[in-house]
Amino acid sequence: MDMKVVLCISFIVFFTNLPQQTKQSDPILAKSHCGQVNATAFPACVKEGFSYTVISLANKYYARSYAGIIKNVMERLGDCSKYTAFMLCSLYVPRCNSSEKGPLLPCQEVCWEFVKDCGTKMDFTGLNWLKSLCSVLQNKTEKPGCFKPKDFTPSKSTFTGLSCKAKVINENCSKSFENTIVPEKTQRTKTFQDKESEAMRRMMNSSTNEKCRTILAKLACASYTPPCNRNKMETLCRTECVYLFDNCQGAADIPGVVAYCAEPAEGYSDNGFCKLNRWPSARHWKTGSRTTTILPQSFPPGLIAALVLVPLFAVIFIYLAVAVRRRYHQRTSGYVQQRSTYTEPDNPTA
Repeated sequence: MDMKVVLCISFIVFFTNLPQQTKQSDPILAKSHCGQVNATAFPACVKEGFSYTVISLANKYYARSYAGIIKNVMERLGDCSKYTAFMLCSLYVPRCNSSEKGPLLPCQEVCWEFVKDCGTKMDFTGLNWLKSLCSVLQNKTEKPGCFKPKDFTPSKSTFTGLSCKAKVINENCSKSFENTIVPEKTQRTKTFQDKESEAMRRMMNSSTNEKCRTILAKLACASYTPPCNRNKMETLCRTECVYLFDNCQGAADIPGVVAYCAEPAEGYSDNGFCKLNRWPSARHWKTGSRTTTILPQSFPPGLIAALVLVPLFAVIFIYLAVAVRRRYHQRTSGYVQQRSTYTEPDNPTA
């Protein structure tokens, strides 16, 4: 019985001390939802003027993960553009201002300049999905609050954006979506096809789970031939990425998967692809006039006593009931343990 009582009390005490949802505002978070960017983890970002980002992205978990992603992508792209770090930092640790409800985003013309500079590299490194991001940005006229690098100088050549008219050539990919922003001429080159097939094979071989393999194949397709629908860009849905990390062992070890799935489009769809309606990492900004936090909340003393004593008495009652029933059963079955009448002799050697 003692063990049962101990377990019961431990159970009650544990649950009475669980954090409860409250409507109190955290004075620190209410003052500022921004956190300082770690200069050691993100040297290139700090150099570009990214001193603060949303507080959730400034914590150690995100800093460690996203710093590795930025480093990997920059290595894959090389020195194709002087705006590479600026754009990647805008995606993974976007600038934050405590007076703004959302992230401070780059102007669209900076993104287009980045795509013009690195477009060919993106074609053959599985980073074409970065091109899709430009579609959700605005230019200086539309969004006066957007910003550019201090040394931004647009090239003389004009860039009209991306077209969604190209058909997907790869049969494995066209099963999932029909149109892409990558021209068919590019898709038909041997280098492009070899790189895309190699990426798909490598990703799918990382898992034996059929659903995992299906999602990974879609991700490989979306990395090389980003899907679009009626000029609206799409990415693999966040729900698909969450499934990969939760259920597909080995997926988190593939740099291309991690970089893509860190900030995909939100939502769910039957085919696994969701519309890119806003800058992906903007999801970390919570809008609203009041900050809701999780704080410990104590129960009233009387309620704690009741929660502890009622189960305790219940255990005691059950124990006594079992003991009485056992005694009764022994009597009715004709067996009752008799008290011993044996006594030790006064002289054991007699």
